[in-house]
Amino acid sequence: MKELKKFAVIGSPIEHSLSPKIHSLFAESLGIKISYEALKVEEVEFTTRVRQLFDEGYDGLNVTLPLKESAFKFADSLSDDSILCESVNTLWMEDGSICADTTDGRGLMKDLLNKQLDVKDAKILLLGAGGSAKAIIPALLRNNPESITIANRTRERAEYLADRFSSPDRVMKAIPLSAEIDFEPDLIINTSSAGVLDQGMQLPSNIFSSQPSIYDLSYATSNTPFMNLALSSGSKNCYDGIGMLIEQAALSFQIWTNEVPDTDSVSYTHLTLPTKA
Repeated sequence: MKELKKFAVIGSPIEHSLSPKIHSLFAESLGIKISYEALKVEEVEFTTRVRQLFDEGYDGLNVTLPLKESAFKFADSLSDDSILCESVNTLWMEDGSICADTTDGRGLMKDLLNKQLDVKDAKILLLGAGGSAKAIIPALLRNNPESITIANRTRERAEYLADRFSSPDRVMKAIPLSAEIDFEPDLIINTSSAGVLDQGMQLPSNIFSSQPSIYDLSYATSNTPFMNLALSSGSKNCYDGIGMLIEQAALSFQIWTNEVPDTDSVSYTHLTLPTKA
């Protein structure tokens, strides 16, 4: 049996990934010896590099942007969540096959629970309709919100996600990002790229009128621009996505090692966060 387990996160860009530090802290808290690297891998070399890394003895890989859909198409065996999301962030070998899962949605739900943000019966407004939104919608739906409305700059993309995840007993709604909203959200989750507010993106003027709880998937050393906007508009409970990052990493770690890390062993003080979201 190998004493040292080898892991890596792959993507591009990858230089500022927090995953090596997070997983090292997990291993340290559990007394497990691991190596965990951040490796730059471009889309054009994805298949070749992943096979090479497993041939070299890596026990598991995390997959980040822009490779999550490539990993979905590449894996031999997919989890139910991966199939729903058409996205993968965790790879490992099992009986000669490359297995895949996505832990993003479950990681988000764990962090929402940690922060006492109850999804059940909540009216949720989801900002953005890209891969990040698609990766968390199934987990949100499993926790029985009253409704999910997707707002996106390109309405067609929001409509695609709403149609994909709607069911006879739960119809999701899609609206343009700048449109006034006709309900009072309990929770707003921002999945859009961090710089959208700097690019002059127009948000509904009444988006914060009900003082909803705010969760921004982005994170930095200080509040994200979206959090600052919400706070200045009266919202009280505003959180960034570092907790989700830690929780989804813990789920990957558990898949690879069969050990459940204590996510409290990782905090802001342990991590060198980007100065700007």
